[in-house]
Amino acid sequence: MQIEYKKCTKLFSGCGVASLLGVLSYEAYRTYAALSSLVDTRVLDIDRKRPDYIYIKHHIYRQSLRERALDAENQNRLLNIIVQPFEKWWKALKHSVAWRLLRIAQQGDQAERLKAIHQLAQIDHLKDWDFQHLAQLCDYRTAISLARSNCDTRWFLPPRQYGVEREMREVLVEMKSLLELLSPHKCAAYALEQTFGSSGHIREPDGDEVTYQMSPSRFEYDQLKQSLSALIHVTGLVGPEGKQHCRRIVDAGGLLMLLEAEKLFRDDIDMKLLISRLVGNLSACEGLGYEFYASGWIGILARWKRDVDMRMQVTADLTLENLDQDDPNGFRYAPKVYPLHPRGRQQAKPAVDVVFIHGLLGGVFVTWRQKDLKPQAASLLGKKHKDVHLVSTTSPPSTSLTSDIAPTDVSSSTGTNDERQRQQREGTAVTPSSSRWYKSWSAKKSSFEEEQEKERAREAEEGIAPYRDELLTFQEQTTTGPRDASISDTETKELIEALQQEEPLGADWTVVYPDVPLAADEDTRSGKATATSDGAACSVSGDRWLQEPLESGQRSFCWPMEWLPKDFPSIRVLGLDYDSSLSQWSATGCPCEKYDGKLQKRAAEFLEKLATSDVGQDRPIIWVGHSMGGLLIKSIMVQALESPNPKVRRLAENSRVVMFLGTPHRGSGVAKLKQHTSALVWPSVEVQELEENSTQLLHLNKTFLRSVEGLGPKKPKIITLCEGKPTVLTSFKLAIHVVPESSARIDAGDFYLTSEDHLNLSKPICRQSFLYQRLVGAIQDAIRHTGADSAAPMAQVAAPKPAQQHIFHGTKKSTGSSTASALSGLMAQLKQLEQLMNVFI
Repeated sequence: MQIEYKKCTKLFSGCGVASLLGVLSYEAYRTYAALSSLVDTRVLDIDRKRPDYIYIKHHIYRQSLRERALDAENQNRLLNIIVQPFEKWWKALKHSVAWRLLRIAQQGDQAERLKAIHQLAQIDHLKDWDFQHLAQLCDYRTAISLARSNCDTRWFLPPRQYGVEREMREVLVEMKSLLELLSPHKCAAYALEQTFGSSGHIREPDGDEVTYQMSPSRFEYDQLKQSLSALIHVTGLVGPEGKQHCRRIVDAGGLLMLLEAEKLFRDDIDMKLLISRLVGNLSACEGLGYEFYASGWIGILARWKRDVDMRMQVTADLTLENLDQDDPNGFRYAPKVYPLHPRGRQQAKPAVDVVFIHGLLGGVFVTWRQKDLKPQAASLLGKKHKDVHLVSTTSPPSTSLTSDIAPTDVSSSTGTNDERQRQQREGTAVTPSSSRWYKSWSAKKSSFEEEQEKERAREAEEGIAPYRDELLTFQEQTTTGPRDASISDTETKELIEALQQEEPLGADWTVVYPDVPLAADEDTRSGKATATSDGAACSVSGDRWLQEPLESGQRSFCWPMEWLPKDFPSIRVLGLDYDSSLSQWSATGCPCEKYDGKLQKRAAEFLEKLATSDVGQDRPIIWVGHSMGGLLIKSIMVQALESPNPKVRRLAENSRVVMFLGTPHRGSGVAKLKQHTSALVWPSVEVQELEENSTQLLHLNKTFLRSVEGLGPKKPKIITLCEGKPTVLTSFKLAIHVVPESSARIDAGDFYLTSEDHLNLSKPICRQSFLYQRLVGAIQDAIRHTGADSAAPMAQVAAPKPAQQHIFHGTKKSTGSSTASALSGLMAQLKQLEQLMNVFI
């Protein structure tokens, strides 16, 4: 009984607990419901937008849509009748005109092809797939013509597998195979041994140098540069030997190998310059247009024409002009002959050839620069000028520089002595300062850039101004402020600004530049007015200064390339380049370049190259030579007159002006060293030939003067500019006269003793400087004396561009009004439309 009682007690206790929990849960639910009913949560959904429905009958809605469509059709019916057919026709015309012009460019005669290419180059409204379709239909002749016409780059297909880069070691193996192909030649064999060793295998780097797969080491980088330099030398040899080497390289697939190197170093300006020079040498061989097109180089050359560095642009223009077979006014250029102007197809042959030759350790883009803010004596110390890196011109970090240029003399024809003294005090109070508008270019870095940065820092501490951190670009207007003269003499610029703030410069003011000759000895036997007789070539009036639309912000890196085409659009400007050194210790390259760099041999090579480019054929020649470049000019003219080839003789017979800039006609005392010093320095062949009172130079001078006198009335005008200030070597702080007045005088023509040193003698301050204006006057005189046959080209060449006035010899030529220029532009557009309609007809 007790057991059953316990069971019943547990059962009733469990039921009671369960009932209690149920009651508590029910009461909790009721309490929560009561509390929730006290707060209305729907107020939170007041702002929520609920769909509103309007129920209409379907037939009424459909009828309203019909009425709206009918009203819109009635409103646009008249407009569609006129516009819609024209719109359809215009769309069809835009898409078909390119295909029609392309067919004419491929199948028409030469005149029709030239017109069709000119119209195709202006097309830019098509889609990308249309350009790809047209690029597949192009042949190599049309593609080269389009690349020279600055067309849209979508006209060219990218090279095959252009996005895939090979390893550096594979590219080195290919360059080694090219050198082995040319190894029977002594220069190629020497380069192969020096670069890859006597074993012929690609050597491994010495030491514990760490290499990365995606970044070439310094050792591999140097090996590739040496290989490319050797190939440039071998392919640039004069005569059939160099052309045979070019043909063998192309037949062995060298263009594709160079393409692999270009893909690896497309952001390295040093390597790009080497590759472009080699490609330019290969283009000198005739009949390689299809090989360049099939390998994909035409599109790359078209892109290089738009490169920020002008050296890449010039090399690309040279290569495309050598490949172009349809240009009736084109030329073929040999290696180391750079066409600075014109850059592209022209409608007529040039009226004048102007040839510039630099001096010892110079360069086309080094010697012919606008005057620097500080002396560049790095070239005298054996520093190379080729290691120039790309920089941007967007941000202007300011850098104070000290200029040693004498302030410009500004005088008034009506001012008093007190005013002049006040002006002089203001001029001396000016503090020279300037700012460089440069910023480092974002390029792919390699594993050895840190050592290059340390080397540049060391050069900066020594006071050497390297050319590496400069961008070789054209002058562009960077600011929209008031116009001022783009001169490198900061004192002159600040002095002019100070005078303008006090009193505007008028016709009674005369601005005299620092490069005004200190003394002049001009030839007056002809009875004509000399350059300095009225002072117009040495100064500029105040109102003329204010009207001159000169750019500001950047200086020119090649003033013959940028300034002369503005004054003479129809001339041809050429720059000759060659390698030289001061000592055999610093000489690099093939031994034939070290020991065979004699003046007579180098002049003979340039003579053949200039004859290949048709220089001086049926047109006058203007020669401009700086330092040793003047000696090369004399040797070229002497050898030309002695040649039995009439084409070569015309190089000297058609010479009208020869301008010598610091040329050592009787040698230089700097080149003459004592015996023990000569054994230590080991001077190069070029320096040995420039010794003072050298027998060879004296004989060359006498032969040149005798040959010039033998030309009779056609003898050229000789202009000589001599340095009047010693050249300061920044590392040694030595002030020496490189070419003294006794050696610079040639005893013929006009002689001017300037206030510049030897390095800045070829670097004018601005376009109104004496050097540039004297050259402009010489070109005008040469064109004027060409005769009646060249009257029409003379009118085209001598006419200045709109909004510019040039004063020389006291004459003033003004341009037409803005209305005339607008009408001429309209007539040009109408002629283009007429040509386009003739194509369709």
